Amino acid sequence: MQDARFAAIDLGSNSFHLIIATVKRDGHYRILARHRQKVRLADGFDKQLVVSEEAIQRGLDCLNQFATLLQDIPRERVLCVATATLRKAANSHAMLTRLEHALGYNIQVISGETEAELIYQGATQHLLRTQQHVLVLDIGGASTEIIVGRGCQPDHLVSLDMGCVTWQNRFFPEQHISEAKCAAAIAAAKATLEPHRKRFLAAQWQHVCGASGTFRTLYDMRKRPKQPITLSWLHEVLSEVIGLGDVKNLGELGIRGDRQPVFVGGLCILIALFESLTIAKVDIAKGALREGLLIRMLTQPNSPFTS
Repeated sequence: MQDARFAAIDLGSNSFHLIIATVKRDGHYRILARHRQKVRLADGFDKQLVVSEEAIQRGLDCLNQFATLLQDIPRERVLCVATATLRKAANSHAMLTRLEHALGYNIQVISGETEAELIYQGATQHLLRTQQHVLVLDIGGASTEIIVGRGCQPDHLVSLDMGCVTWQNRFFPEQHISEAKCAAAIAAAKATLEPHRKRFLAAQWQHVCGASGTFRTLYDMRKRPKQPITLSWLHEVLSEVIGLGDVKNLGELGIRGDRQPVFVGGLCILIALFESLTIAKVDIAKGALREGLLIRMLTQPNSPFTS
C-alpha cells in the first residue's frame, strides 16, 4: 500500500515548523505529528541585511533534524516554503543552497502575498460552510500578514515589513523595556499599516483571529481560560512588561523562555493593529501557514507558487 503520509514545512523568520499528516477517507487530513524549533533566523540580520553564520547554523541544525523525520515519506509528498527572511536577505541564494542541502528537499521562497493567502486558508479551514467575514492577523518574525475575506476565500491581503524579531531588534536592541521605546515601536507599526488601514476598515468583518506565536503566548497568559484578547487587556500586559524593565524578567509573567526575546516586539505590533483597525477582540486561529500548505497540497497538488 502506498504511503499516505505527507509533510508541510514552514521556514519562518522566527521558528521552523514541520507538520506530518495523512489523508483521510473523506479527502481531508489528519495531523500525525507537529515539530517546531525556535531558529530566529531574522535575528541574524545585520545593517546590510546579511544573515549571520550563527543564525544560518541554527537553521541548518534544525533542518538536519527535520530530514531524519522525513526520510520515509515519498519525496513528492513533501512541500517546504520559506518566508520573509529568505525574501529579504542579501545572502539569500547562498543560504538557500545550504538549507536545501541540509533538508534534502527543494525549498520554495514564496511572496508575501502567497504567504498571506496560505495563512488565511489555514486559519479559516473550519469556516468552509459559513459566509462570515473574517480578519486574520499573523505577526511573524520579519513580516506581518493581514487578510480579510468571506469564509475561506480571501478578498484583500497585505504582507507588511514588520515582525516580532525585527521590531524587537530595532526598538529594544539592549533588551531594556521602557514606556518611550514601546510608544515608538507602536507608532512605527501604525505608520507601516496606515496606507492599508481604510481598506481593511471598510471590510466590516464579524470575526478576528490571530495565527502566530504572539497570539498563542498571550492566550497562555490569560488569567481565565475564556478571557478574550482585548485592547484594554493588552495595555495591562504592556504596563506589566514596562514595569519589569528588561526582557530577562519576562518569565515573571509566565512567558516561555523561547518567546521572551521577541515578545515585546510582537506585543507592540499587535497593539498597533488593535488601535489602527479598531479591533474589539481576537480569538486564536485554528491553523496557520503550514495548515494552509497541507490544504494546498491536497487541493492543488500541481499548482506552482508565485514567488
